[in-house]
Amino acid sequence: MPSLAAKLHLANIQEVLKQALATAQITPKNIDYVTYTEKPGLLICLQIGKIVAETLSLYLNKPLIKCNHLEAHVYASLLEKKIEWDFPVLALIISGGHTQLYQLNRHDNFFLLGETCDDAIGECLDKSAILLGYSYPGGPIIEQLALTGKNAYKLPLPKDDNSLDFSFSGLKSAVRRLIEKEKEKLNIPDLACSLQYTLAEILVRKVEKALKQKKFASLALGGGVVANQFIVGYLAKFLREKYPIPSEQFKPELVNSTDKLYKDVFPLSYEGADKPTIKRLKMLADRPICSEC
Repeated sequence: MPSLAAKLHLANIQEVLKQALATAQITPKNIDYVTYTEKPGLLICLQIGKIVAETLSLYLNKPLIKCNHLEAHVYASLLEKKIEWDFPVLALIISGGHTQLYQLNRHDNFFLLGETCDDAIGECLDKSAILLGYSYPGGPIIEQLALTGKNAYKLPLPKDDNSLDFSFSGLKSAVRRLIEKEKEKLNIPDLACSLQYTLAEILVRKVEKALKQKKFASLALGGGVVANQFIVGYLAKFLREKYPIPSEQFKPELVNSTDKLYKDVFPLSYEGADKPTIKRLKMLADRPICSEC
């Protein structure tokens, strides 16, 4: 609910700023620039960030920079790196709200090649977990369940055409139908594993189509689903075997522990979470990497 989200933004923004400064071990006087997310997103929520950023910029007399949320996903792949992209770059954004392919011929030059026509890949993971009786966030839960499963269920590959667009709503519906059909006979780890295989294969096929259309020098990955080691590993393995372009080094660095991630980055959400939710969030911590990768 946008209005509820906006109220939570407003209620927590001051504490978030305080904790950000404390974590960075700086004072407002040390700030060189003030930046905020301009788009895309819920306008009513973005407006709060904009007003706070404009106020800080005016008070501190510092330059104000507008930020594109999706472009930031891509540029996160360069954080803490000592190397740069070679252009042109094929950028793949896989998150809870977006699944997109971009071409970058130079910095800040984003050309959209393809995007989802309906659900995003992360949304498919979350909704599938909910259909299985789990709660949000569903991505880490599906990944953990899949570790003990097999690719035993045949799921559809939506939008398997010559375009670079994606579609995931049909896959989510297929998961629902399979759950209703199998009922007590359903092997949940096998379904989770099969879902991950299918999602990874969808990404591989679209990336391969893009690579066949144009010669790219680098592949950059961004978005929350990059945390899924199987999906990213499946894509990296495909690239190693067929296309000698850098990929694994151009993805956001992941912290070693989900417990640390949620305490450092989402402290308010973490402290307010119930124990079952915290337990599910910790599933990513120290988990083994899938042998298929």
